[in-house]
Amino acid sequence: MRSVPGTARMALRIRLLEKVGDGEWRRVTADELDVWRRSRVGAAALVWEQKVRGLQQGAVYRAVVDYRWRDADGERIASARRRSAPCGQRDALPNLRVASIDVREAHVDGTAVYRVKIVNSGESTARKVGVLLRVDGEVVDEAEVIDVLQPGESRTVKFSGPECRDHMRVVVDPKQLIDESHEEDNTRAPTCL
Repeated sequence: MRSVPGTARMALRIRLLEKVGDGEWRRVTADELDVWRRSRVGAAALVWEQKVRGLQQGAVYRAVVDYRWRDADGERIASARRRSAPCGQRDALPNLRVASIDVREAHVDGTAVYRVKIVNSGESTARKVGVLLRVDGEVVDEAEVIDVLQPGESRTVKFSGPECRDHMRVVVDPKQLIDESHEEDNTRAPTCL
């Protein structure tokens, strides 16, 4: 919020409303919600960001923000209220991504060992995770290599194959069998060193 003429101090309060199914909108109680946040005296703007965790899956939410502008005597000179559009709380999903690829020479000439780090940065468990490695356009291996990957967990998968001469491509969940919160970060395709 920005100051208006005559403003000495500004304040805002964020409330969160929840609606489940066809029920009524109800206020969510959580730490740091429904608290008036005040600016410094003479500030030109007041910015506040609020995060709330642990919302109910399948529910619909909207924020209600109250604004107040006060003069030097503490008298209210203006106020406003804004409501956000309703937004849904998606089901918790995993998010698989290729975090890194490490390539080392193998003991046999012309071959290499590829160590691929897979991370689940989502909010639920991923099961039966497949990984595909292509080197210079040819499939080296495609297999279900991780049985269970918990939220926040990472696992390194090791492949042996031909030395990369031009480019490689690693894809986690190549058959797109796992529903994820983000599908666009499943692939890394670096050029060879």
